[in-house]
Amino acid sequence: MTTVNDGNSDASPEAFERALATLLRDSFAGGTEIEDTWDITSPSDLVPDWRVCIEKTSGVASPDNGSDFIDE
Repeated sequence: MTTVNDGNSDASPEAFERALATLLRDSFAGGTEIEDTWDITSPSDLVPDWRVCIEKTSGVASPDNGSDFIDE
């Protein structure tokens, strides 16, 4: 597995999960609407298409403070 656009390779599922969690957390903290179903298609027949569902599982509300980052 290759990480997105940085040229580094890491086949670890844990590394992918950490990177995905960071992306979701930072996007949420920035106020980006990320809860949705995303269809990811590839122009290559060698790469499978994917459907990713992002669903909030806790009652935490989205930040309403503009671009302020949530500090944890």
